[in-house]
Amino acid sequence: MIELGSDIPANAPPMKDWMNYLPFVFSQTTSLAAELKRPVRKVSIDIVHPAWGPRFLALWHRDGTGLKIFSQMHDIAERSEIGVLNFEKADAPADDETMVDVSAAFDCNVEAFKLILDEEGTRAECGLALQANNGDQITIVPGAFPYSLAILGVFASTPHIFEPEYQLDRYTRVPIT
Repeated sequence: MIELGSDIPANAPPMKDWMNYLPFVFSQTTSLAAELKRPVRKVSIDIVHPAWGPRFLALWHRDGTGLKIFSQMHDIAERSEIGVLNFEKADAPADDETMVDVSAAFDCNVEAFKLILDEEGTRAECGLALQANNGDQITIVPGAFPYSLAILGVFASTPHIFEPEYQLDRYTRVPIT
């Protein structure tokens, strides 16, 4: 049985109506919530093909460590799939990553939100929104091209940077506690 936390919205469909629940994937012993709320100084992306959008985004912290975010596809119905964010710790950026500084407002604890999608009887933790204390946001969701990301709030001049799998108004935004 799936253990659901208190972060599921009160207006969510009853558990019996969900065929599948696809949570974020983070296989570390530390808390994903704590990792996501850490101050961020820089972000980096890796683009395999210029028409596909980034393959991953990494959040880089004051101490030089990072958190890499990428999408994994899941089949949810015939000819229908959904991306779910995966997270893994990173020690250093690769030489071919594109790195930029983020707003100084992210260099303190940030608020983190899951972006949850209900589709074809599946509830999935698909996206992430990080919000700084001044209201600036970075939004990361699976991209329209399989295994890519759509990123809003940084890299605005990069072609194909924000081509999401689903429109943002389809996601339910839930605080990560």
